[in-house]
Amino acid sequence: MTATRIRPVSDLRNKYPDIEAELKSGPVYLTKNGYGTSVLVSTEFFDRTMSRVAMYEKIARSEAQLAAGKGISARKALADIREKYNV
Repeated sequence: MTATRIRPVSDLRNKYPDIEAELKSGPVYLTKNGYGTSVLVSTEFFDRTMSRVAMYEKIARSEAQLAAGKGISARKALADIREKYNV
């Protein structure tokens, strides 16, 4: 795991090319007056993270449906398909 990179928010104006290069390694945390204010991430990191969040939301929704008796397990679905199509 890489070290946490923390920069003052003024570096956005004064040293943006350096920060942009750091984003390739992961998030950069920004501070103002010594307190955290925001986190910068690359678009690739953001897109990858949002895809994972969407996947986890779908999994959680599926698990909730199964727990409520509103769905069937993957094994049952696969068995039904095999039976229907004789595979």
